[in-house]
Amino acid sequence: MCNSNIKVSVVMPIYNEEEYLRPALDSVIDQTLRDIEVICIDDGSTDGTLDILKEYQQKDERIRIVTETNAGPAIARNNGIRRARGEYIAFLDADDFFELDMLEKMYDEAKTHDLDIVITNYDIYNCHKAEFSKPAKEENEDIYKNVSVTSKNDCPDEIFTSTNGSAWNKLFRTSFVLDKSLSFLTEVKTYEDVYFVLTALSLAERVGKVHKVMLHHRVHSDQTRTKHFRKYYGQIPEIYAKTKEFLTSIGMFAPLSNAFANISANRCFKIYNLLGSESKNQFWNQLHDGYAAKIGWSGRKPTDFEDPDVCEFVANVQLYSHKQFKKRELRGKVLDAKQIALAIKTGGRCKMAMFFSGIFGNKAKAIK
Repeated sequence: MCNSNIKVSVVMPIYNEEEYLRPALDSVIDQTLRDIEVICIDDGSTDGTLDILKEYQQKDERIRIVTETNAGPAIARNNGIRRARGEYIAFLDADDFFELDMLEKMYDEAKTHDLDIVITNYDIYNCHKAEFSKPAKEENEDIYKNVSVTSKNDCPDEIFTSTNGSAWNKLFRTSFVLDKSLSFLTEVKTYEDVYFVLTALSLAERVGKVHKVMLHHRVHSDQTRTKHFRKYYGQIPEIYAKTKEFLTSIGMFAPLSNAFANISANRCFKIYNLLGSESKNQFWNQLHDGYAAKIGWSGRKPTDFEDPDVCEFVANVQLYSHKQFKKRELRGKVLDAKQIALAIKTGGRCKMAMFFSGIFGNKAKAIK
């Protein structure tokens, strides 16, 4: 239930973050926007996290503490949404930190232009080096450059690749989130906010951006997140499959299919290239054995994909198992434009047609 006196609810899922929690909390309670609440979801921490939260709550009554068993960040964020009383909701990971005027600038932008979602720039803070760096540029982030308001209505092919898939550099209108029943995907252990952000962008009528670095995203030298990613990377195709199911259910897959093909294929291509050899094999075969079709990469044209390398990846992953692809790669074989177009159009169901038409040559071993 929205409380008109609270402008922004900050939802913080927290699990064993005693080392970085104080800077994160300081960056929230010292915000120039004072009319906020801070909903801290302690997700079953076993270190000193809860003690720190209680200490801060004694100093600042805007802090609300919710304790629960270790159920994961998606459930914690969903519980935070249900408790939010502000006009807008922000999400902060307990090791990241805000610029002190972030919420004021984002809230003002939201109110000035009546926005459902406000995006802001961020940077990367390396704990080991104590240095800030710029993240990679999003493929279509320039759609916000010369406009105050846009949406999937104005940029259907670019909206999904206009921002990162994280919730922590965005402000969401609370009534929009609740009316559309938006939630974080609870069945997965990684990339859970990608589903939330993509579904939100598919429904939002008014999206804007603050063109300043307002959030600092912390990366760790202990490679904890890398280990976590390597453990759960196999869940990522399912996240995109679930997102496609949602888009289909609300009648938005067709108008946003190009945008979705690009965001899902781009991310899967990048993930594949980050993995070790055995993980590459498993991830590729997940896509080849059904997820590429389930995500919606077939029945398309090469021109639907903005990156030619991604386009070739989509064609190969539908035609070949990883073992077959690596054999072809060792022999220096690559798909030509005609083969790529046919593979993407048919979703890999074209092997025999390509064989008999001579595209693969006259010997059966050419398709192995």
